[in-house]
Amino acid sequence: FQIHNETVNIWTHFVGFFLVLYRWLTFLYDPPFDTRFLPVLNVFGFGSLCYTLGSTTAHTFHSKSPVIHYLCFQIDYAGNACYSLGFSIYMFYISCHIPFFDVLNRFYLPFMVMLSAISCLCCSIAKIKYARPYPFRRKIWNLLSFGTQTVLMFSLVVPRYLSCYYDPLCQLTSMNHHTYVVIFVLLSLFFYSSRLPDKLLLGKVDIVGQSHQLFHVSSVMGTLLQFDCIAWDSNHHATINMAPDPRSLLVAMISYLTLVICIICSFRPFILKRVEIDLKSTKEH
Repeated sequence: FQIHNETVNIWTHFVGFFLVLYRWLTFLYDPPFDTRFLPVLNVFGFGSLCYTLGSTTAHTFHSKSPVIHYLCFQIDYAGNACYSLGFSIYMFYISCHIPFFDVLNRFYLPFMVMLSAISCLCCSIAKIKYARPYPFRRKIWNLLSFGTQTVLMFSLVVPRYLSCYYDPLCQLTSMNHHTYVVIFVLLSLFFYSSRLPDKLLLGKVDIVGQSHQLFHVSSVMGTLLQFDCIAWDSNHHATINMAPDPRSLLVAMISYLTLVICIICSFRPFILKRVEIDLKSTKEH
């Protein structure tokens, strides 16, 4: 066992996996809301486990070989996109501004399945397209793919803040469960994109305190708070008419998993070509 710059990256999401699992099982054992919304909880819980386990796998095994390196991060991107899909499903079927729900209900789910798969595709392209040292353009590919989906998801809730603000009987503190999640999403975005405090403390936070570790911790904290969003909105906001057909969610998840498996398999020749280029470049230097 050796301590290195990936050690804490591994454990932040490995511990996060079990925290999410415990939270999910606690809600399943004694649901604090109408059980007709349990399929939404299950989809979100599954997606949350996928991204924490995918990240743990990537940070643990990516250095085994060049081919495994690219494959591991494709699995990581697939897990992140699966979480985004689960996120988008609970935001729509439980937290969505009700007039928006009535308008978007017919096409929202297939649209988000495609958008999640496209996010995985964009990150995979950026990983293969750019070589080390990675330019900031690569990070833009990642931020725009998942960022677009995140903005669309939160736009479903923003009208609820406005309605509450103009309603004398409503207090904005009643939306705190979403506000806390937004704060941790913004913190995750900041640490992922800024590489702070790494830039200010060169060489001093390589093992503990680097930006990617803080990104992991922020994302896990936000995920745990999202279970509270599901519980609160299921009891105080969502109507029974918003409860989805479990079969439609199952079809959506199977469709998404099929798409990402196709993406991963189709990228194999491009990965082999990228590895060949990387090896030639290494020999030349």
